[in-house]
Amino acid sequence: MKIFYSSLQKKHVIKKEVYNGKAHPYNDKVGRIDSILKAFKQVGHYEIIVPEILPYDALTTVHDEDYLHFLESSQNLKNDEIICPYVFPCDSRIPRHEPFIPKRAGYYCFDAGTSLMNNTWNAAVASASAAYSAALHTKKTGEATYALCRPPGHHASKNMFGGYCYLNNAAIIAKYLSKSGSVMIVDFDYHHGNGTQSIFYDSSEVFYFSIHAHPLVEYPYFTGFETEIGIDDGVSYNLNVPLMPLSSPNEYFKALLNGINKAFKAMEPDYLILSAGFDIEAGDPIGHFNISIADFQKLGREFRKLNKKTIILQEGGYLVSELGTNVESFLNGFQA
Repeated sequence: MKIFYSSLQKKHVIKKEVYNGKAHPYNDKVGRIDSILKAFKQVGHYEIIVPEILPYDALTTVHDEDYLHFLESSQNLKNDEIICPYVFPCDSRIPRHEPFIPKRAGYYCFDAGTSLMNNTWNAAVASASAAYSAALHTKKTGEATYALCRPPGHHASKNMFGGYCYLNNAAIIAKYLSKSGSVMIVDFDYHHGNGTQSIFYDSSEVFYFSIHAHPLVEYPYFTGFETEIGIDDGVSYNLNVPLMPLSSPNEYFKALLNGINKAFKAMEPDYLILSAGFDIEAGDPIGHFNISIADFQKLGREFRKLNKKTIILQEGGYLVSELGTNVESFLNGFQA
């Protein structure tokens, strides 16, 4: 399996985040990448390819241009300057005012835990480029691919960042692949992919299925309920399966397979995009399911059985010491 990754993705370095009004170490550490690359090196049979930068219009098919302009302008920050949004407009009737200075970052952000620095844009574009190059290869050859995406993407909407996400990698390649076939995104990150859902919520262009922690008790809190099935042309093209934290592996796999069965009855996809979140592992600092290394291998086998042209995108997974091992276990199961 070919792996797509750029070292530019390590340039985005944030040390602190705000959670419940308190400062905490930033969970999306650069060490996440190192853990995965180390596991690949130990195995020795993965080919790592540096992606070319994706075309700008691949971004504008998903994201609003003023939003992209704001993210891009973060390159002008000083080396030690961090934008941490803390004021958010609440009245949509009031027009936005230019210039979009750092103090107005709340125009484009939905949480206070995700920050910007001068290398965020280049890292996010590199992450999206890894996903895009993986999709190009899968489309051309039919082979499954893995994109080591960091920053992740599934929380980013058309015009807002949050949840450590700036550009929605899954949505970008789903838009691209939908020109040549039907596309389904299966998101198994611990947290609901509110951004991906919102992008396709009124469209039958892409089917979005997410299994995640219940929003009654876990981030992002406002989306991910079973009643969210899409609107307009998107009705019945959105499927959420929320589970309570500490659900057992047996409960998880039963719910996942039932959800996939429902999704495949609604759409038989040509392309399968996996928003692969490894924060479902037991012991993850911000995820509270009980999936083990052996379970990840089983999970990979289940997705392989679907026999679809598959692109695997890295989303969450914050227990750095085990992340690489878990990713490799999943890929090993997928290729078995």
